[in-house]
Amino acid sequence: MTGQPVGGGAAKALPAARSQARLLVPALMFIPLVVAAVGSLGAPLITSVATSFHVTLGSAQWTLTVALLSGAVATPVLGRLGAGPHRRATILATLAVVVAGSALTVLPLPFAWLLVGRAAQGVGLGLTPLMMGVARDHLPEERGAAVIALISVVS
Repeated sequence: MTGQPVGGGAAKALPAARSQARLLVPALMFIPLVVAAVGSLGAPLITSVATSFHVTLGSAQWTLTVALLSGAVATPVLGRLGAGPHRRATILATLAVVVAGSALTVLPLPFAWLLVGRAAQGVGLGLTPLMMGVARDHLPEERGAAVIALISVVS
């Protein structure tokens, strides 16, 4: 015997695990909140988009439709990719796509690039189910259920 109490290493790891869990919940709330804001941001801007880009209102409405369409396509793909050992990489790559899409929407580029940017932003809609999966897998059952409910409300 080395003279150390049994489980001494676990006592040191416990505060680190609590700290990570404490940071995990705000991150799980923040990501769907940002994605929901980005996804719905275009609605009040449709007339401004039509005027600024000299396109019809029908064409300008594609800024909303393309985001929802890309989200509908991306959600099952992200779910499949995020179900395995590559969940973290999937989340980070998707966040990078959303950031790139956001950059495309604010740059003074032609209307087609605005649509590409909005499509990239829409990919982020698939992050909400992934955040629920993270909560389910990394939080205690009771806390996980409460966090999943909060994610649903936030998004």
